[in-house]
Amino acid sequence: MFVLVAFMAALCMLISSSNRVLRLCNSLALIALLGLVGEMVLRVFSQGPQSLWGGFFSWDALSALLLGVIAVIAAYVIVYSFSYMEKEVEEGKIPQSRLPWYYFWIWMFIATMLWVVSTPNLGLLWVGIEGTTLATALLVGFYREKAAVEAAWKYIVLCTVGISFALLGTMILYAASGRINGYSLAALDWRCLVGMASQLDPALVKLGCVFAFIGYGAKVGFVPMHPWLPDAHSQAPSPVSALLSGVLLNCALYAILRWHILVRQTSLGPGFSGKLLLVFGLISLGAMVAFILLQKDIKRLLAYSSVEHMGIIALGFGLDTPLAVWGASFHLILHALTKANLFVAVGHLVQMTGTRQIPKIRGVMSLWPYTGGTLLMGLLAITGTPPFGTFRSEINIMAGLFQNNHPILGFLTALFLSVIFAGFLYHFLGMLFGTPGERHLEDKGEGKEVLWLAVPMVLVLILGVFVPESLDQALGQVVELILGGGGEYGEFIEITRVF
Repeated sequence: MFVLVAFMAALCMLISSSNRVLRLCNSLALIALLGLVGEMVLRVFSQGPQSLWGGFFSWDALSALLLGVIAVIAAYVIVYSFSYMEKEVEEGKIPQSRLPWYYFWIWMFIATMLWVVSTPNLGLLWVGIEGTTLATALLVGFYREKAAVEAAWKYIVLCTVGISFALLGTMILYAASGRINGYSLAALDWRCLVGMASQLDPALVKLGCVFAFIGYGAKVGFVPMHPWLPDAHSQAPSPVSALLSGVLLNCALYAILRWHILVRQTSLGPGFSGKLLLVFGLISLGAMVAFILLQKDIKRLLAYSSVEHMGIIALGFGLDTPLAVWGASFHLILHALTKANLFVAVGHLVQMTGTRQIPKIRGVMSLWPYTGGTLLMGLLAITGTPPFGTFRSEINIMAGLFQNNHPILGFLTALFLSVIFAGFLYHFLGMLFGTPGERHLEDKGEGKEVLWLAVPMVLVLILGVFVPESLDQALGQVVELILGGGGEYGEFIEITRVF
């Protein structure tokens, strides 16, 4: 099973510090992981929910969606890590002896995320989210520099405090469900909870939901619980930043969505948790405008962009309409691909220029055209510019806002996105087409081997032009699960996409 594969892979990383052995072990582990995950995702979307070990592990459409995203982004990041981390060793930033520990914690990070989307128990889900904090804290501070260690401590403190709120919310839910089904592990089982949702005490559910949204929201990066995110993303090795932004934030959002689906089935109805998502989403989107406009550090810029996009996704899921939920589910995939690609490309650029300061990076298109082309595609994708898939997902969320009689929210969202688009243009066009500094002229040129870095961005472009029927149906199942709530995949819901 793929959770065990990830744990075993982590242990295998400690066998040797040889680059050749590490590449071999990682490659074999990735082949096993992708094969097992791919088989499970296909089974879920073709046959319905699956379970293993007497129901200890369980997957439905939502968990299968996250499962696929985790596996794909993890494979992309680890393959990129080969060249990136070996160059870090060559430049003396880390000793060769610490390289096995980098891969060990990367695989432990992956294992905990796989655990999060594989357990049907909300208590064990909390354990998995806390596990991601412990694994990634050591990766954030991997360089052992003062700024990196400070970022790691801030990450641990803020996320631990936040996750404590989520634990309190989980305990409150346990108290509510235990009255009905007995105080056992099954009292937090997702499948049992949905079945008894209408019998749960609405006051306890409401209180638990608030605590859970705040707690897991800190991990998502919702404003005002987001301060850890830019520090962690900027100080961690770039492959780790790609995993944090592309996958970890989605795992925390997954936990919130599980609560959202449950609360919708209680006597509180869809309004309560949906409004919380809308509030967090709009505040997170709006608050990032100033940060993005004034940012000088390229990795922090991308980190603030992640907060923005989590806000966009939260808006879509909070609207509770098929159109918006389809767009949010699609955007979850596209943002993971786009942001992972951008962090990888920026990491490559920072290694070449030796700086993360945007004003000091100029003339990338003339000096390193392949990296520049990847960044240009990333600029268009992350700002939701057609024909990239992010335009398709965002336009469906926007349409959902107006369709659901939220014209003010729709106007504010469009306004915020327009200003953020202008901010990204200002930052990226200067880096791409500005006059290069003299110290970089001698480094001009790069090999075509860096072109593979743009593979995720090419996928985002293709998905903007054409959505395969299989993916459309899979997203439809996610919509049915979230809005239907009960049964195999809830009720059948007709989705009419704008684009």
